[in-house]
Amino acid sequence: MKKNDYYSIACEDLKYLQCTLGTPLYNNIAVGAQQVTEKMIKSLAEHTCVGIEKLMNGHNLRALYMEIHKVLPEFFLDKGALSMLKDFYYDAKYPGDNFVVVDRESCTECLETMYETIRAVNEEREKLELPVEEFEERYLEE
Repeated sequence: MKKNDYYSIACEDLKYLQCTLGTPLYNNIAVGAQQVTEKMIKSLAEHTCVGIEKLMNGHNLRALYMEIHKVLPEFFLDKGALSMLKDFYYDAKYPGDNFVVVDRESCTECLETMYETIRAVNEEREKLELPVEEFEERYLEE
């Protein structure tokens, strides 16, 4: 049953993304990884942070992470990887001066950041006694 919350939607987005891993559509996969990561982080932020409504309406993964980290100092993610992944939300999705063509290596990095985030978020959700879904880490197919 589909639920109306960040975590459930992130889990559904992950399942959909994993269905595309056999394609060379690296831009779309990178954008999908960013979306799963963003919703996972927001699923934790909505239970731990207050006064961040503006951040919750944006796509700044690093800033969202920093707000959670203030409340949960043991929650650790790579800020640089989050910043790189955030850039793909616009740069790989929309035309313009900053448009990028995502290569296989960068796409794999996006997936690694996404899975690192899912593991960390699930760990914190378990501590908070929030529901957690099992997931399988899958990467680009040969």
